[in-house]
Amino acid sequence: MQTLFTIGVLVVVAAVAAAIWWRSQRRAAAGRAGHWFGAFAAEHGGTSGSGDGGGSPTFGVVHPTGRPLTGAPSDPWVEFRLGDRPVLAIDTRESYRHVDDHVHFRDLHVTQVRVPPGPELRIVPGRPVSMPTLPPDSALDAELARWLAANPRFGQRAVVVENGSARTWGPGCATRENVVAEARYLAELADHLPATLWNVSGGAS
Repeated sequence: MQTLFTIGVLVVVAAVAAAIWWRSQRRAAAGRAGHWFGAFAAEHGGTSGSGDGGGSPTFGVVHPTGRPLTGAPSDPWVEFRLGDRPVLAIDTRESYRHVDDHVHFRDLHVTQVRVPPGPELRIVPGRPVSMPTLPPDSALDAELARWLAANPRFGQRAVVVENGSARTWGPGCATRENVVAEARYLAELADHLPATLWNVSGGAS
């Protein structure tokens, strides 16, 4: 009898959890449909998508650690121009394990600007610039170390430059303020990087 009662309680708990999850997914879908990216795109002559498969950005990645986009992302996105540079912002989520060992999700936004083709470059605050695709101790490593020492403001955010984009990211959903500020930061970074970075792969602005 005790076993049947325990099973019944577990079934009820599972049903409640499923109902909460289903409602949260419906709310998330409704939120994507009414995302501010659409109004922002209209104001800036850009394009946007709500994650429903309609339309695709012309460059970028879905997640900071992701591969280049090959189609429409499943998350809200907006593409516009800042000066002469295309900018892409995406609202997404990342999974993590909590202390209770359950998988949870948290909001994350990614801001990107298009740059010329070049070798992979990683900037992490408090660490030397790294270029994982080049041989260790290459001449470009030393040049970038000198560049960062002369421009320490560009070592304050995590940035990855690869696959024709420079991207940074942060916790929480994108806002008008952080998208524009991050896009300006990335555009300025790309404009100030040593020209030899782009010459390694034959890229040109």
